Amino acid sequence: MKRIMTIAVLAGALPPMAAGPAPRTADAQQPLPGAPAASPRVEALLAAMTLEEKAGQMTQLTIAAVAAEGGPQRDSIRLDSAKLHEAIVRRHVGSLLNVLGGSLSIDGWHALHAQVQGMAMRETRLGIPVIYGIDFVHGANYTRGGTIFPHNLGMAATFNPALVRRAAEITADEALASGLPWNFAPVLDVGRNPVWPRFYETFGEDPLVAATLGVQAVEGTQRGGRVAATLKHYLGYSASRTGRDRTPTELSVRGVRENYLPPFAAAVRAGARSVMVNSGEIDGEPVHASRYWLTEVLRGELGFAGVVVTDWEDIYYLHTRHRVAPTIKDAVRMAVEAGIDVSMTPSDFRFTDALIELVREGAITESRIDQSVRRILALKEALGLFDRPLPDPALRAGFATEASAEVARQAARESITLLKNEGGILPLRPDAKILVTGPAAQSMTALNGGWTHTWQGTDPSGFPDAPRTVLEAMLRRGRDVRYVAGSGFTEPGDADAAARLAAEADVAVVVIGENAYSEGVGDIADLTLPEPQLRLVEAVQATGKPTVLVLVQGRPRIIRRVVDGARGVVMAYWPGMHGGEAVARVLFGETNPSGKLPFTYPRHPNELITYDHKFTETLSPGFNGAGFRPEWPFGHGLSYTTFAYRDLLLGSVQRDTAVMDSTGGITVRVTVQNTGGRAGEETVLLYTRQHYAATTPYTRRLRAFQKVALEPGASRTVTFSVTADDLRYVGRDGRMVLDAGAFDVMVGGLTGTFRVPPAVARAASATTAERR
Repeated sequence: MKRIMTIAVLAGALPPMAAGPAPRTADAQQPLPGAPAASPRVEALLAAMTLEEKAGQMTQLTIAAVAAEGGPQRDSIRLDSAKLHEAIVRRHVGSLLNVLGGSLSIDGWHALHAQVQGMAMRETRLGIPVIYGIDFVHGANYTRGGTIFPHNLGMAATFNPALVRRAAEITADEALASGLPWNFAPVLDVGRNPVWPRFYETFGEDPLVAATLGVQAVEGTQRGGRVAATLKHYLGYSASRTGRDRTPTELSVRGVRENYLPPFAAAVRAGARSVMVNSGEIDGEPVHASRYWLTEVLRGELGFAGVVVTDWEDIYYLHTRHRVAPTIKDAVRMAVEAGIDVSMTPSDFRFTDALIELVREGAITESRIDQSVRRILALKEALGLFDRPLPDPALRAGFATEASAEVARQAARESITLLKNEGGILPLRPDAKILVTGPAAQSMTALNGGWTHTWQGTDPSGFPDAPRTVLEAMLRRGRDVRYVAGSGFTEPGDADAAARLAAEADVAVVVIGENAYSEGVGDIADLTLPEPQLRLVEAVQATGKPTVLVLVQGRPRIIRRVVDGARGVVMAYWPGMHGGEAVARVLFGETNPSGKLPFTYPRHPNELITYDHKFTETLSPGFNGAGFRPEWPFGHGLSYTTFAYRDLLLGSVQRDTAVMDSTGGITVRVTVQNTGGRAGEETVLLYTRQHYAATTPYTRRLRAFQKVALEPGASRTVTFSVTADDLRYVGRDGRMVLDAGAFDVMVGGLTGTFRVPPAVARAASATTAERR
C-alpha cells in the first residue's frame, strides 16, 4: 500500500503540462544547453528517483526483448511476463519501440499497451509510464488497416505543403488511436545522393523543399499535442560518400551547414519535440559521439530543448563499428557526454549498467543524467502520459476513415509525374488494345515500398483487399488489357511472351522499378535498372509498338538504354496503397498529372549531379558548358495541358535590373496562364543565381514555390517575396553572409536581374552572429 501511495503522489497528483570550428572533445562536466522548463511534477519525480531509475528512463528496448518465445502472432504480440518484469520493474526501462514480425491490429496494440503500462503503473515504485516509439514514416504503416500515404519522395513531388501537413495530422491521429505517442518521423535528411537506399524517405535534394515540407510534417504531427514528431536523422546521414547506408560522410562543416542543417533548423523552430541521430559519421567523427553537432549546434545554436534519441544500437557501434571507443563503457561515456538522452540499445542492458557505473565512478556527473531524465519526463508529461497512459478507445472512430483514404488518394494522384509524352501517347485511347507487363504491374509491395507492415515491406499478407495494383486498376475500367509478367525485379522472365503480346497490341505499358526494401538491405552497387527489366523493355520496344514506361521505384534507377525508345514515361515513386488507382487515372486521362521531380534524374551512373551544382560541374571534356545533362531536371513534370509564363516583374521593374530595397526585400511577380484545353495545376518554381560571391556560387538555388490550379484559358499572377536572408549562404567561418552584387531571378523560363546594395548586404551579414 505504501508503494501505491507513493505512485499516486508523484505520478498522478499534480496537473499535467498541457562550419564553425572543428569538433571539440566532449566535457562531461559542462552543462548541456537547451534544458526544458521543468514542471513541479517532473521535478518531484526527478528528486525521488534513484540512479538506477534514471538510467532506466534513458534506456529504450525493442519489444522483441520482452516477447515470449515462439515468434509473432498475426495481430498481437505475446509478452514474456518475466522478461517484462525484468525490463520495467527491475531495470526501470522508460521506453519501448517497434513491432515483432509485422503490423498489429488496433486491438493488438491496445492489448500490448495494457500489459506494458499496467506493469509500469502498478508494479513500479514511482509509476512512471512507458513511452512507445514507432516508425510511422508514410502513414500508420504498422497498424493493420491504417491509412498509407506515398513515401516522402512522392509527397515532395506534389509540392503541396498543405497536403503534407494533412497527411501528418492523419498519421498522428491514427498513431494516437493505436496508443503510439512517439513517432519516429519525419525524415529530414536531404537526398542529394540517389544511390542511398533511404532516398525515398527524403523530401528530395533541395534544402528549401525539405525544410518547408518538414515544418508542415512536424506541425501536423504535433497539432493535437499528444504525439511527438522526431526529426531524423540528425545530421548528414544521407550524404554518404558511397551511397551505402550507415557509411561515412566526407563533408566540410560548411557543406553540412549549407545543405543538410536547414531542414532541421526550421523544424526545431517549429517546435519538434525529439531528434534521432545519424548512424554514420561526419568527417571522421561519429555523430553519436559529437558534442559539437549534438550540443553546441543542436542545443546551443538551434535552441533544441527536446529529447535526443539514438538510432538502433548506435552507441555500441562506437565500439564495434566506428572503433573510436575501446570499450562499450567508453562508448556510453562518449555518447552521453556528447548529448544523447535515450539509447535505443535495443536488446539488452549494457548501456544501463555502464551508465550507472560511470556515474558511481565520477566519470559522468549525476547532474548530467538529470538533464536527460528531466527532458524524458517532460516529454511524457507534455504528451499526457501521466494522466492517460492507455489509448482512448473512443479514438477508434477516427481511425482509417473514408475521408483519410481520400487524402491518401489525393496525395498519390498529385505525386504522379509525367516525364515524357511524345506525340501525345498519353492519355491512352479508349479503344486501344493494351499490353501490361513488368514486375511492378501486379505488386502491392512495390507500390508501398519499405516500412509497410514489416520493416522491409516485402510481406504482402498485411495488405487489405480493397487497394489495387496497377494492373487491377487498369482492368476494372473495362479496357482491352492483356497481361504477362515479362520479368522479375532482378530475375529474368518470359520477355519473349511479352514481345509476342506487344506485337498484337496497340500500345505496351511496361511497369518497372524496384520492389520494397529498407535501409542497408537496399544497398546497391549500380544505380542502373536491373538487366532483366531493361531487356524486357527492349524486347517490347523491338516490336515497334508504342511503349509507355511506368516507374515504380524508391530512387531514380537509370534507364538511359530504353528512354529514347519510349513514347511515354510516368514516374510513380512509391505511391502507397492507392498508387495503382493513381497511375491508372493518369494513364487513362482521368487525372491531369501535376507532379514535379523533387530531385535530378540522372542519365548515367557517373553523373549524379544535383540541380544546384557549381559552375565548374557543368564543364564537359572540351571545357564548354554542356557537361550537365540529366535525364530529367529537378522540377520537371509535364501536364495534359500547357502553361505559359509572362510579365516577370522585380519590384516595379519588368525584367530589367532592379534594386533590393533598404529593408532587404524585393517582390517578384509573374503571370501564369493555362494555354491548353483542360484544367490543370502548375507548380511555379522561383530560383535565384548569384553572379559572383566570396565562395563559389551555385548555378541556381530554389527560393520559393507555389502550386496554382487554372482552368483552360485562365491566368493568375503569382507573387513572391525574396529577402536578403533568403540569399545568404554559409561563409568560410560557418556564419551566414550576403555579398553585394547582381542576382538573377528565374521563373518558368523567364529571367530578370536585381542588385543587392552594399548597405543591405552588410546589414544582412551583421545580423548573422548566429550560425545557420
